[in-house]
Parts: sequence; structure tokens; C-alpha cells
Amino acid sequence: MELFDQIFIEPLRYEFMQRALLAALLVGTISSVVGCYIIVRRLALLGDAIAHAVLPGVALARLLDLPFFWGAVGTGVLTALGIGWITRRSKIKEDTAIGVMFTTAFALGVLLLSTDAVRKKAQGVDLFHVLFGNVLGVSTGDLVTIAIAGALVLLTIVLLYKELLLHSFDPTMAAAIGLPTGLLHYLMMLLLSLTIVASLQTVGVVLAVAMLIIPGATAFLLTHRLVTMMLVAALLGVVASLAGLYLSFHANLSSGAAMVLAAGVLFMGAFLLAPQHGVLARQWHLRRHRRQTQMQDLLRKIYELTERGAEITVALVAQALRQPLAQTQRGLRALVQHGWIRTSNQKLEMTPAGREEAIHLIRSHRLWERYLAEKASLPLESVHAEAHRLEHVQPAEMAERLERQLGHPVRDPHGDPIPTPEGHISVDPGQPLDTWPLKTPAMIVHLEDEPEEILSALLTRGLTPGQSVLIVERNEKEIALQISGRVEVIPTLWARAISVVAPP
Repeated sequence: MELFDQIFIEPLRYEFMQRALLAALLVGTISSVVGCYIIVRRLALLGDAIAHAVLPGVALARLLDLPFFWGAVGTGVLTALGIGWITRRSKIKEDTAIGVMFTTAFALGVLLLSTDAVRKKAQGVDLFHVLFGNVLGVSTGDLVTIAIAGALVLLTIVLLYKELLLHSFDPTMAAAIGLPTGLLHYLMMLLLSLTIVASLQTVGVVLAVAMLIIPGATAFLLTHRLVTMMLVAALLGVVASLAGLYLSFHANLSSGAAMVLAAGVLFMGAFLLAPQHGVLARQWHLRRHRRQTQMQDLLRKIYELTERGAEITVALVAQALRQPLAQTQRGLRALVQHGWIRTSNQKLEMTPAGREEAIHLIRSHRLWERYLAEKASLPLESVHAEAHRLEHVQPAEMAERLERQLGHPVRDPHGDPIPTPEGHISVDPGQPLDTWPLKTPAMIVHLEDEPEEILSALLTRGLTPGQSVLIVERNEKEIALQISGRVEVIPTLWARAISVVAPP
């Protein structure tokens, strides 16, 4: 408790720290709220431009013995107008116009502040404090200025919340319903200028944009609604401002830099640890999805081997998947833990839950194949690989939607039967083409979709489901087929990938 008092309570016995605390609270709140609009409208570069462009206004206000508030706001708004004027009247793009205006205005401000006339009027004000702020030097007058500017900004946002919200997310719709989008744009520029002016004494010209952008960007990673984003950003801005304030007091550091650094630390924390959008969370979800996909692929392969009547062993599964035995064993252990397979006397068998999961995967896969072939017009040889990627995306819910859109098909483009929603799957009545009698008409009902090279070669030769064929000659290596009045010779191995039935 004594350490807490020493760090947080003792500094507040000084009046300058009390004023600094109030200034930090106000600036942290105002900058963060306005910054949310800047982020959703992607105007961060424009905010940077106005922040730098207020510097000549500060210098002119000193020179003319005017409150720097009016000079800074005036040059900030003029810079925003100038950027728009250059963009409309020339082929220069907005980002280039921003770069030209803010660097020119900033250079003008530095030159003015370095002249003898402004130095005399400034009464010894340090240029470093103008550029980078000094919250510990906030006067009562500065505090009043910050409070008035902040009240105007927050009151405007409250009164015009819906209009600014629509204009930020959909300016076309805002214009269509009659909102004065041009006026709203320049109103936002005015609010931005007021916010930057309020931030000058605490974080300075150079770092003002940081307090606008960083808390809002941090909140953007943590929330999905604008009003929530504003509240979270305001809280983060206050925390960063107070942390920087105390750090600058105890360590004798630049107050503006300390505040921005604290805000940057909070951003990096959200960037890494945010529940949905953080880097670590996304990596975890990606790894989990990859592991789930591998498990489902392994389960489906076991189902296919089971349907062929094979006696399932670890070695057989590894051979079918063309992967190392150790990798297959790790995958099988995961399936056992998941309750999808069980082992008995070194043999593998599927549980009812595993069979149900495998059939749902097959159903999703074959519906995606049909959708990609019919609706997306993908080549038949390409739909298998793409469907394999898509089948793991909400298989049950998406499959029902696909089935309705496709009109409840019973077979995929390769002729495989599509399981019903209840998990029933019809037995393929086809017979391998290489065992079909010579000179007996047949109709193709199914093509194996793996390996893809054989499927592509068969499709290129016109061998598709529904095609009538006739074996005119065969030997151990090749089979000659009559197709639509021509003869195609294919390897016997390819013929084993074709299932045929007697034509209706």
C-alpha cells in the first residue's frame, strides 16, 4: 500500500500533476473517440496531415498575440480544404496531395517558429514541447481550452451520431437519402482539428496523430460495433495517457512520447492476444482447423477402405494416404480419442459416430462438387480438389443449403451417390470397365476422382458419366473403346477407374 501511495498518490500533491491528470483524461478520451471515425473511414493519413499542418497556425497565433487555439484550428481546416481542392482540380491523387500539403505546412511552421519575431512573442516556449508535448506543463488556461474543445467534439458526435455513422460506413447511401455528405466531411475535419488542438499541449504536433489512431486501432481489434469501439478506445486512451503521465513524472521522460509508447504497448498486446483477431488466436484457430481437417481426411479414407471390404490396418491406411507410418499412427490415436474409431486385435473399425461423421463429410464434398460444376462452371477435373478444401467449412449447415440450391441431386458430377441428410447412401451399381464383356454396350455411371491425372485424361477423351461406350478390343495393357463413332485406346489401369452399367 505504501508503494502504491508513493507511485500514484504522492505525485498528485503537486498542482501541475493535478492539471496534467485532468488533461490526460480529457485528451485520452477525446482523441480516442474521434480516432474511431478516422479508422473506419481510412483517413489516418489525413489525420496525420492536419496534425502537422496546425504548426504554422500556432506560430502565427504567437506572432499576432492571438490564442493559439484559433490559429491551429484555422490552418488545420485550411489544410483539409486545400487537399480536397488539389485533388479535384488536378490529376494528383488524394494521398499525394496530403503528402504535399502537410509537409509544406509543417515546414512553414518550423520556419516561422525559428524566426526572431516569433521567438520573442513565444516568451521562451521550447520548440521541443510544441512538437512533442509537455503534459506536465499544462496551465489552467490550457486545461480550459482542452475542456471546451473536447465538449464541442463529444457533443457534436452525440447529436449527429447516426448521420456520421452512415457517412463513415456507406457515403453513397448517405448521399442517396439526402444527407449533406460534403458538409459532414468538413464537419469531421473540423472535429479532427479541434481534437488535435486539444492534444497539442499534452502530446504535441508530431505525436497527436498517434493518440488519434492507436487507441482506436486497438479497440478495432477487440470489438465489432462502432459505439462499443468508441467506449473501448476511450478507456484505452485514458489508460495510455495516465500510464505515460506517471512514467514521464517518475522517470523524467518526455510526456508525449511516454503516452504514445504506452498506447503502442496496449496495441501490441491486443495485436497478439485479441480473442478473435489477435495473431496468437488466429494461429491457434488455424492450427486447430488444420488438425481437424487432417482428422476428417483420415476418417474418410478409413470409411472408403471399409466400404471396399478391406481389413483395416495401420499399414493399409498409411499406404492409402501415402504418408509415413508414424504420422498415420498419430492421426489414428486422435481418432480413437475422438470416439470415431476403435482398435481390436491390431485391426481398426469405425464406430457409429465415426461412420456418421464420415458420411456427412462425403455428402458435403459431393454437393460441393456438384455446385462447383453446375453453378461455378469449373472444369470437371478441378472440382474434386476445390471441394476437398470446402467440405470442412460447416459441413452440415452448408450441405443443406447447397442441396436446396441444386434441387436435391442424387449424384455428384463424377457419378458418385450423394448421401441423404439422414446419412443413407445408395450402393453404386456400377462394374469396373476392364471387367465388362467385349462388344457389349455399356453406359458410364462413375469416374474415380483420384488420381487427378487419370481423371483429367479420361475427361479429355470424352469419357464422362452418361456416355455410352463399347469395348471393341482388349489385351492385358490396353482397351479399345468405341465412343460416339470413334475409337479411343486407353490403358487397362485407366479402365479400372470407370464404372459402367447396362444402358437403360
